[in-house]
Order: sequence, then structure tokens, then C-alpha cells
Amino acid sequence: MRIAIYSRKSKFTGKGESIENQIEMCYDYIYSHFPEASQEDISVFEDEGFSGKSLNRPQFKNLMEIEKKVPFDVIVVYRLDRISRNVGDFAGLIDRLNSYKTAFVSIKEQFDTSTPMGRAMMNIAAVFAQLERETIAERVKDNMYMLAKTGRWLGGTTPLGFDSEKVDYIDDKGVSRKCYKLTENPSQIEKVRIIYKKFIELRSMNKLETYLLNHGITTQNDCQFYVSTIRNILTNPVYCTADPLSYDYFNVQGCDIAAAKNDCNGSHGFIGYSKTETSGSGERIANDRSEWIIAIGKHQGIISSTDWIEVQNILNENADSKVRFKQSHNPVALLSGILFCSCGSYMRPKYYRVNKKGVKPYAYMCELKERSKKGKCSCSNLNGMAADKLICDILLNYDIPDNIFNKYLEKLSGLSVTANTEELIKNQEAIKAKKQKEISSLIKVLTTDVDKATIRYINKEISKINDDIAAADKEIKRLRLIESGHKESHRNFDTVKKAFDYFKSNFDNLSTDHKRRFIRQNIKKVVWDGTTLNIFVWGRRSDSTGCLP
Repeated sequence: MRIAIYSRKSKFTGKGESIENQIEMCYDYIYSHFPEASQEDISVFEDEGFSGKSLNRPQFKNLMEIEKKVPFDVIVVYRLDRISRNVGDFAGLIDRLNSYKTAFVSIKEQFDTSTPMGRAMMNIAAVFAQLERETIAERVKDNMYMLAKTGRWLGGTTPLGFDSEKVDYIDDKGVSRKCYKLTENPSQIEKVRIIYKKFIELRSMNKLETYLLNHGITTQNDCQFYVSTIRNILTNPVYCTADPLSYDYFNVQGCDIAAAKNDCNGSHGFIGYSKTETSGSGERIANDRSEWIIAIGKHQGIISSTDWIEVQNILNENADSKVRFKQSHNPVALLSGILFCSCGSYMRPKYYRVNKKGVKPYAYMCELKERSKKGKCSCSNLNGMAADKLICDILLNYDIPDNIFNKYLEKLSGLSVTANTEELIKNQEAIKAKKQKEISSLIKVLTTDVDKATIRYINKEISKINDDIAAADKEIKRLRLIESGHKESHRNFDTVKKAFDYFKSNFDNLSTDHKRRFIRQNIKKVVWDGTTLNIFVWGRRSDSTGCLP
């Protein structure tokens, strides 16, 4: 018999229905209902820190992968919502388990899908679980709507051009409360106006990014603007003046507007709520605009509604605009992620058309050079195929004298030669034993009838001997660490040597990802200065490899 236990908890609390408690109760159930089951028959899958809103959880997916290959006889959970709170997901899961002839048991609800009644009750319970979740979500949205009507700033990263200011106010029940509102930051707000003005003029996110970079315009944290950052600013309703025109725009977008149209008189800006939500895996994802709640804030609008809406229309027209270098992985280039320009920026692969030989050549280009259109960096591009081949050749020829990795292995091998530490440890232990005997002798003297001066002398000597013993203990500990280090170095040398041997003998059959991982395990970074590649090996300073075209 093969049985699986699945447990889940949204966050760690260390109490209540913890994962450990869930598993223990599942074990108790299994042993009482399946007496023939042994410990070896039971597999446990745990997900902690994941919501029940979706099935996108690592251990749950692992469970289902195994179930697909070799189905379990029974899957046991403590409670139904440990698996899912979504009726659609749950119904589909039960159908899959039924097709594998796997029974599903929920201890808390006492459901067993191996029986018709159990299957019916399970579906009913799943409906109520989803109803509860949707009720909670609706209540959260209602609370958000009520908060939105106050126009307060609820926290988070303060938008560029604003500061968050604490203010006191009296609520509708006459109670004094505190909240936050946005106030204009004079030193930053001009940047926002420039961004909107130049975008309307250039009509391109990439061109605007280059303009900001070359003119030294930075974020509130003095960082460079990237396309993704600029997009967030251009789509944020916090900058839009609240007037009838912008009201109509958000209304057409399907937003839930927590204000009357006649309240949008042009004296304030908007604040957008519920623009993002947390996915089942904890990732923040953008909501569709129909999910937004739009309210009138307590701050002034920065951009006219006409300009703000025009920006949205341009963005829609440029739907194909994407952040450059979005993918950190690619099917060919091996140095992506560890190759830097001498200016400090990453160098990314730039692909060209397939040549007559059917090969698609590529070059590594400085990201800053590309973004600034050579305004901030003019380092020459690096032949991608030549650079990758050079690095691979160095790794493959690790056993040739003067190769930087040969030197590294020699050093590691030298460390693996065990010093005569055991003899030194024995000497220190002998000293320690001798000193302990001296203390014992002095203590015997104290038991005899001696005068006070002698007692003080003996106590002083005992204190000195104790210091000697402590020093011996310290030296023994140091020598033990050295001895342990020698043994660990020997193991490391064997492991590293085998990895290099495997890389060399299987190079032609290794995938690009495998080669890339091996390179990153042994090379910290590679820096190109226009003529020379400098390799920084982990734990070593750079070694120049020579010039490349």
C-alpha cells in the first residue's frame, strides 16, 4: 500500500494547525484506519507559506508528478482547504485522482472519496470553502472601498514627487484618528512633469529612457530609470488631475470610482487602490483596471487629465514596447549574467541575422551603452562566439600548466596534504594533563594546616596554571580546526577535480544550461574593457586572458 500525506499552511506561526500537527494527525488516522500500513509506505509532502487559492505550490506539484507516474492508493489531508479553496481546482483534482483510482481522505470533514456519499459531501464542502473565500474577498474589497473614500495614503513605496505625511482627523463618530496623505516634494515633482512631457514628445519608452539617462535624471533614490519604472509612473493615476474628463476615462475603463462626478472639480489628484494583488505563490501581480478602485486624494493633481489620458493612449498604441534584455537566460550565450563592461554595467547578447553558414552570430553589448545610445559608455562590442569559446577553452584545458584553474587545483591539492597536527594535539593534551596534576598537588597542600600567606601563594599559582590549561585548550581547538580544514580541502579537491573531468569528457553532449552553470560555479565574473577580458575566479583576483577581436 502506498499512502501520501499532504499538509499546507499559508504562513509559519509555530502553533495551532501547524504543519507538524497536521502530519501527526494524519499519521494517527492512517494507523487506525489502515493497520497494514507501515512507516515506509507513507510519503509526506509539505508546503508552508503558500495560499490555498491555487494549486501552484512546489510540494503539491511534486506530489502530483509522482501520482501521475505511480499513483498512490490514498492521499490524506487534515482538512479539505489544505488542498484547495477553489471549487474548479478541487473538482478537477478529484476527477484526476478518480482516474488514477486514488482515494482522497479529509480527516476533519471525515470525507472519503472511495464512497459515493463521500464524493458528494466533498463537493458540497468545497463549495462552502470557496463561498467563504469569496465572502472574505468581498469584505476586504468593501473595506478597501470605504478607505478609498477617505482619500488617504495607505502606505507602500511613496510615488516619485511625493512625501507621505501623517495628519490628524476626526472620523464620522467624532473620534480623533491619524492617517497619512501625500504631499508634494518640490525637488522631485519636476521630474514627473519632465517624464510626462518628454513621453508625449518622443512617444517612445526606450527613447525616454535614453533621454533621462543622458540628462542625469534619476529616481528619488538616485538610481537610473528603467523602462519598467517609467511605465509605472506613466500609468499611475496618482498624478492625474481629478476632473470630469478623467472621471469619464476611469469609468469607461470599468474602474470602481469611490467619488461622485461633481466631486472631481480639478483641485485634487486621484489615488488608485487594488492595483495589485498577491498570487498564491506570494508574488505581487497587476490587476486589470476593471479591478481598480479610484478615489480622490488629498493631494493636488500634477498632470492635466488631457495629458494623462493622451499618455495612456500612446502606451496602448505602443503595445509592442517591451523592456530590453528581459530574459536573463538565452539558448546560446554562455556568459550572460557574469559578463560586465568596464563601466560596471552588464553586457547582454545582441543577435544578428543567420549567416551563409546557417549560424546566428551574436555580440555582447554593454547595457548602459545601448540604453544611453553611446551617451554614457562607448565600449566596443565583444564577439560573443569568440568570448564563449575562449572561456570554455580555459576551463577545458585546466590541466595545462599556467592555466588559472590548474593553479587553483594545485593550491587546493596542496591544502589537502594533512599536516602533522595530531602530534601537536597530543603534545598540548600532555601539557594540559601535566598542569591538571600540578593543580591537584597544590589542592592537597591546601588541605593541610598552612598559614594564610601560603594559601594566597597557592591560589595564585593555581590561577596561573588554569590560564595555562585554558591556553592549551585554545591551541587544541585551533589545531582541530586546521585538521578538519585539511580533510575538507581533500574532499573539495576530489569533488572539484571530478567536476572538471566530467566537463571536459562530456563537453560536446552538455546542454547550454549545463555549460552555463559550470562556468558560473567556477567564475565569479568576466570584465571586458574593449581589448582585454579579465576573469575573476571565485576566491582569486583577476587574471587577464588576452585580447579579443
